[in-house]
Amino acid sequence: MTFLLIGAIVVPLIGVPVVYWFSLLLRQKAGYVASLLSLVPLAAVLIAGAEGASSPQGAYSELYSWSPIGTFGLRVDNLSLPILLIISLLVALIALFSVPYMRQRIGDDPGRYGLYYSLYMLYSLGMIGTVLATNLIEFYLFFEIMLVPSFFLIAEWGYGERDKISLTYFIWTHIGALVLLVGILVTGFLAGSTDMDSVVTNIAANPSTIPSLVRLGVVGAMSFGLFVKIAQFGLHAWLPSAYAEAPTPISALLSAAMTGIGGYAIVRIVMTIYPSGFQTLSAIFAGWALVTMFYGSAMALVQDDVKKLLAYSSMSQMGYILFGLATFTSLGISGSMFQYISNATAKGILFIAVGAIMLQFRGERSMSKMGGLAGRMPVTASAAFIGSLALMGFPSTNGFFSEFLLFQGGFVRATTAFSDYRVIVAVLGVVATAFTAGYSLLALKKIFFGPSNGDTANVKEAPWTITVPLIVLSILTVVLGIYPGPVISRFAAIGKAIVGA
Repeated sequence: MTFLLIGAIVVPLIGVPVVYWFSLLLRQKAGYVASLLSLVPLAAVLIAGAEGASSPQGAYSELYSWSPIGTFGLRVDNLSLPILLIISLLVALIALFSVPYMRQRIGDDPGRYGLYYSLYMLYSLGMIGTVLATNLIEFYLFFEIMLVPSFFLIAEWGYGERDKISLTYFIWTHIGALVLLVGILVTGFLAGSTDMDSVVTNIAANPSTIPSLVRLGVVGAMSFGLFVKIAQFGLHAWLPSAYAEAPTPISALLSAAMTGIGGYAIVRIVMTIYPSGFQTLSAIFAGWALVTMFYGSAMALVQDDVKKLLAYSSMSQMGYILFGLATFTSLGISGSMFQYISNATAKGILFIAVGAIMLQFRGERSMSKMGGLAGRMPVTASAAFIGSLALMGFPSTNGFFSEFLLFQGGFVRATTAFSDYRVIVAVLGVVATAFTAGYSLLALKKIFFGPSNGDTANVKEAPWTITVPLIVLSILTVVLGIYPGPVISRFAAIGKAIVGA
């Protein structure tokens, strides 16, 4: 037995006291240590992915006895590998971004830097563990670990009414997690195990023993809990304020990495264990996703606060993920999971770019007070342009392929067994992209183009700890837009395994 993936969990855990100690010596520069430590899970996942590719199962797993729960398992496979890589990369890059950004939020207090970076490492541990987990209880454990440090990060260093906003965020997402837990416990009872492989095998072997109403109830409970995490319309009350008022590095992690994990969990747990139950409810989910797409985009269109705009944009993008999953086709599933990747790089770019502007422009967030920044911040402007093109689904960016696949899945579902409702949903889903283009182009115009005013005349480019993450994510966005095959093929294999075609 090797200890490769357990290292991806243990290193961030050990990193909690390590970065605290370094913070006492280095203050904000402890972010360099956090960034280096975050490269360890990235390397571990890459090595595990290479070993899994050469195995007959196409996956790399580590199993540890966890009495009486079952096994504490960690797995890198076609579904988890790309998502783990992008999370680990984002964590490392945003730790760099935190170095200059948190300097103006914290000042010179070494203890506060220690608290920030310790919570940051714990937050990364929760995200990585959630995606690696192979046991339902283990998944829930890491799912909740994500919540606690993110709550304190918002409460301690957020803006505005941060106490109220962080509590709202905690209550909403914790309620969602508890409803998910109900579905997990019922599933464990029905299957006689909480190990995901055993659950799938036991339920598939005895489908008639579970009444259809119970099956739909469990799918509904799990989906509800995860829809809170991906902020679908009606369950989104926590998102706009949390994203807008969190410190911008944490806004970037929330939007680019954490929220989309709910979409991953729908595939990994709900659709894999209860494919027929999810398919039964998929028409409802498709309509729900469509409303989320339009509402988020429409709200983004009317924002002047650039962080609020990105918050509602993130909500809309989560609607795209559910839209693809609700097609219940291999195309839609692979498109949705690739949408996680494209949204991660785009939102990572855009939130870091906004953080760069706030840092260089005295914390300003009102787009009406900006203008002409392209000439003052050329690297930031170029990266923001690429990130916006990815959100719009522009060819040569990864957003094009993710949207192409998930909308293609929508039309395949509509025409396979012809449904007027499904055709209307598919057509309106494509129309929603026009709203995305609208708010993206409008924001670019207001912020980066037009004449400079007296306030923006002295703004200069951000330091390298911000421009390097922007450049890396921009390159990745274009590379995956030109050559997405290695990632999409992995997601397509998962989609085919779920839908059987």
